[in-house]
Amino acid sequence: MKLLLLFLLLFSTPCVGQDNDVPYHGSNSENLRFGFSQLDQFVETVGQDKLLHAGGCYVISATTASLVYNITEDRKKAFIYGVLSSVIVGGIKELHDINHGDSNWADMRANVVGGTLGAFTVTVRF
Repeated sequence: MKLLLLFLLLFSTPCVGQDNDVPYHGSNSENLRFGFSQLDQFVETVGQDKLLHAGGCYVISATTASLVYNITEDRKKAFIYGVLSSVIVGGIKELHDINHGDSNWADMRANVVGGTLGAFTVTVRF
């Protein structure tokens, strides 16, 4: 299972370094500018609000999963509690946003993605 997961992670992402369409400007300040332009494009595509939701839930989930694992030494329980804690906190925030902000389902998807990645990072052993 670990080998399959590693294989999927390694070969499911595109190799940007091998792509001829991506400009390479040598080792100078153009690389930094190009990197920031790509980051800006990513933030515009996904949306800063969604990235903040995912990042916040990542931190909540990773912290909870780490605490649960240190207490119980059970990776499955740590993963479940980590994801659930971030989804519950994100859900409470979305319920608050119904009357006080902009609430939508895309924010909850970002919460779930961030929470899953946070718990996954803490509990998976390679």
